[in-house]
Amino acid sequence: MPVSADFKSVHTKNWEVYFSQCYPNGALKLPELANILQLTAAEHADLGGVGFDDLSKYDQSWVMNRLRIEIGDLPHFSQEIAVKTWIEEFKGFKSTRNFEVSREGKKLLGISSLWAIFNMKRRRPDTLQFDTSYVEQFPYTHATDLPNQRIDLDFETNESYTQKVVFSDLDIVNHVNNTKYLEWCLNYLDPAIILRNKIKAIDMNFIKELSLGDTIILEKGTNGNRIGFKIRKEEQICFACVLEIEN
Repeated sequence: MPVSADFKSVHTKNWEVYFSQCYPNGALKLPELANILQLTAAEHADLGGVGFDDLSKYDQSWVMNRLRIEIGDLPHFSQEIAVKTWIEEFKGFKSTRNFEVSREGKKLLGISSLWAIFNMKRRRPDTLQFDTSYVEQFPYTHATDLPNQRIDLDFETNESYTQKVVFSDLDIVNHVNNTKYLEWCLNYLDPAIILRNKIKAIDMNFIKELSLGDTIILEKGTNGNRIGFKIRKEEQICFACVLEIEN
C-alpha cells in the first residue's frame, strides 16, 4: 500500500496495560512487553508502506535478529504507556530500530533492536524491494546505554530442559514468534527475580528459526549477576539470551 499521510519517521503508539498481560504483582509481563514492541513496529511499518501486507507480495517479512531491553521500571495494570519508535539505521537487508516506553513523560524502558528482511519461501535473508529514502534515520539518537549486541555463545551452562515446539508457539511467518523464546527462558527463572523487578537488562539473539514439532534443549547458566540461556536444536544454537540481574 502507499505511504500513509499519517506516517512520521518517529512514531508513537499509546497502549493500556490489561490484567491478562500482568504478573501477579501487577507488572507487565516481559513477553507481553516484547509483543507490544513488535506490534508498534508493525504499525509503523504499515504506515510507511513496508508492512507485512506490502512485503508478503514478494514473499518477504520482517524478522527480529537481536533485541536489548534496558529496564528502569515496568508498567503496571491499568496504566497507559506511550511507546515511541524510530529507525537508527537502515542498511542492506537490516534495520536498527529503537523504542522508548514512557508513562506521563517519564522514561521507563529503552530498547534497541535489529531486524532483517526474510524471504518466507527460501527461509533466508533477502533484499527489500521498496524505496525507503523518505524514512528519516537517526544514527545518533539511541534509546539504550548499550546497543543491541551479539552474545558470546561460549558461556557455561549447568541446567538443561527439553521441550517440543507446539502449534501455539507459531506466528504468521510459520515459525516460533520471538516472544516465545523469552517466555520459555523466564519459565525457568526464580519468580522472585521477576516479581521484585531485579532484571535490569536483557539481551536476545535470534539465530535460527524453529518450526512446529522441533525438539529443543534449553540450557541455563549463572555467572555473577548474569543469567544466560541457550536454546538448541540438536547441535545448532537457535537462540541465546542473557539477563543482567540487580544485586
